[in-house]
Amino acid sequence: MSDEQDKLYTMQEIADNIGVNKTTVYRYIKKNNIANAMTRGNTNYYDATVMKRLKKHFGKENARHEERKTLNEQLIETLQQQIKELQQELNNEKNRSDKALLAKDKQIGELNARLKESHQLQLGLQKKLRMLPDKSNSPVVEADAQEIINQEPNNEENTKEETHKKSFWKKIFGD
Repeated sequence: MSDEQDKLYTMQEIADNIGVNKTTVYRYIKKNNIANAMTRGNTNYYDATVMKRLKKHFGKENARHEERKTLNEQLIETLQQQIKELQQELNNEKNRSDKALLAKDKQIGELNARLKESHQLQLGLQKKLRMLPDKSNSPVVEADAQEIINQEPNNEENTKEETHKKSFWKKIFGD
């Protein structure tokens, strides 16, 4: 154990051992004014107590990070489940709309068939009407025309009587 206590670690070794970035270790050491045990060239070496302190600190931080990660994973799973449910609803709505469109297409087809039948019947009736004899020479038409002629003089007499009636003011004051 004394061998482990005497061992010195570089910032990179500490970072690798803890499982964090070297820059993170450097910032923590600088922020907390942790002194190095020894310097060789441009490399600072730290003893085992610094390693324990950093492990303790970053161990808690990693636990919080893992906790956040699991919460994030739960959130992601929840969101993915909601996406699946919404996609299922969308598919159901699309299927319902497709069925409604098919029903409407069927109705339109039936109406077009009825319209075509109606058109065929109308053309048939027009052909039959053309084949009938001319109505202008028929006695029924002549009798109707005589009734109209006979009614015309009566209408003229009624209009003459109405024009000969005097207005209220003309009756009082005269012409």
